Amino acid sequence: GGGGAASHLPTTYPLSLLADAGPVKPAAAFSWGAYQQAQAVPKSEGQRRYHRQLSCAEIIVALGPAGTGKTLFAVQEGLQRLRKGSVARVILGRPDPTGRADEEEEEEAKTRLLTPLFDAITKVMADHTAADALAAARLLETQSFAGMRGRTHEAAFVIVDEAQNASLQQLRRLSDRLGNGSTLCVLGDGSQPDRRVGGNWSAGADGISSSIEAYAKDLDKARETGMQTRIEVARLTNADICRSTPAREMRGFFSQIDSEEPAPRRQRLGGGAGELLRQAVAPSSARDATRQRGNEGAIYENRDADGRRCRWP
Repeated sequence: GGGGAASHLPTTYPLSLLADAGPVKPAAAFSWGAYQQAQAVPKSEGQRRYHRQLSCAEIIVALGPAGTGKTLFAVQEGLQRLRKGSVARVILGRPDPTGRADEEEEEEAKTRLLTPLFDAITKVMADHTAADALAAARLLETQSFAGMRGRTHEAAFVIVDEAQNASLQQLRRLSDRLGNGSTLCVLGDGSQPDRRVGGNWSAGADGISSSIEAYAKDLDKARETGMQTRIEVARLTNADICRSTPAREMRGFFSQIDSEEPAPRRQRLGGGAGELLRQAVAPSSARDATRQRGNEGAIYENRDADGRRCRWP
């Protein structure tokens, strides 16, 4: 989101765009002249800086709230390079859905994770059929993280959205999937992970920072080594939100509330709705550290909401 391109948004996208496997039919012809591309123009200083970084980076991570243009400008850059012949295809990556009960729910999860990317293609191409046409021509491909494993992406513009839902190790592994002439864009909002912190999903010593924030710090350190790879880190803020006035003002309002929460309450509740969601979906074993001890009857230990130990026979 964020940016001034025209849009004709569909309500759904073909499931053919959601498969990890490439199309089995011969590549269809694609005519760029059949589409009237709309140019999204950066509107804030942060967006202008991000726009410049996209044009020169080989690996870039963009962090920031919704509406700052992370996805839109990355998709626009990828399609522009595709049209110029600088890359052979655009790859849309996504963290793997987990805990799905059946194939139908799995497809629903894929659709939800990839729809923002398809929306951005629709805005840039000003036609909701463009994504399907690009896929039919083998110019557009979608991949899960599992599908990326073991593959090398040559001459590709790779965009991974909602990357805060991947683990830090998954994000690190993405970097060594790039082949010659490729670019990797990792996008996300560290304050809105859908998965709980802790274990493989946490980042940093505090166990609270998101994986994408830790990955950005990795790239900051990598830049300092003087390596030849062109690395960029874009940090967008509420000042770069270019959505409607209500959306921008409410985002700022709730961010202010979060910053004013007393520290003990923030620590107990996890600092916001995202952590409450993660606590709600966390396995019960993670919430209720229960253990059995002694041979004269079971004695279990738990903790109440304030962290005090509770024991009962």
